Amino acid sequence: MSTRFDRLTLLETFVRIAERQSLSGAARDLGTSQPSVSRQLAALEERLGVVLVRRTTHDVTLTPDGLALLSDARRMFGEWEAIEDRHSENDELKGTIRVIAPVALGQRLFIKAAAKFMKQHPNITIDWQLRDDTIRFAEEGCDCWLKIGPVPDETLVVRELTRVERLVVGTPDCLARHAGSDVDALPWLTLGPFEGNRIELFDENDATRTFNVRPKLASDNIFAVYEAAMQGIGIAILPHWFVASDLKHGTLTDVAPSLRAARLPVNLALASGTKRPARVERFCNAVQDWCNAQLLVDT
Repeated sequence: MSTRFDRLTLLETFVRIAERQSLSGAARDLGTSQPSVSRQLAALEERLGVVLVRRTTHDVTLTPDGLALLSDARRMFGEWEAIEDRHSENDELKGTIRVIAPVALGQRLFIKAAAKFMKQHPNITIDWQLRDDTIRFAEEGCDCWLKIGPVPDETLVVRELTRVERLVVGTPDCLARHAGSDVDALPWLTLGPFEGNRIELFDENDATRTFNVRPKLASDNIFAVYEAAMQGIGIAILPHWFVASDLKHGTLTDVAPSLRAARLPVNLALASGTKRPARVERFCNAVQDWCNAQLLVDT
């Protein structure tokens, strides 16, 4: 098939199809027609001699060859933008940074770092997605992934930003109703990704205290657990930054001052490769600086 489309155009169209999971969505983003996008996809598949996309009446999915190409294409475009940054006379940052961040940290704290960065660089826009689940980085099309806990993808470059202190909290009313009860006998509210039915706490000497509970409430959402705790339903393990104001005003109490849950790492994950657009590198450095300045956990 002869085509007037150059190779970079074909790759850019393919990446947009993959991100939108739709030919019509890619066409809207690119300001062209769906038949044109379809022709470009066909031209790229013919050039490479592989099938990249499976199409149904509802959506498109990438084949294994498509997933491999998507990873290579994104890396290539990132390196190309890095070359442009290095050789451009204008060093002003511009463009879009695609970020996936954890829900609570993303909407309570990290959004402040992003807002500060955009004020400093007015030509930067940020696509800010909040997710607590594990993602497939290559398929998401993000530039960086902020994640609480380990990053289960050895192909990514991971930087630990900080470690978050967690403590057991409850309302004074809840504790008064259960006066005299040991911590393991209190009604528990658990956050599924981290506790489940098994509680592990550490004392000042790092000795471990582990016990099983039957939660009054179990949830995969930190805001639900927090609200249940605020209603006096039970006690919960929550990050210090999340409840600092409540502790200060006495609406929540540190249930076991001598016990703490394991500190959770907050990681920043990037695609492998030595060259990235300057806006991405500068944003990552700004997030690290912001974490250092805000002292999410005592060092």
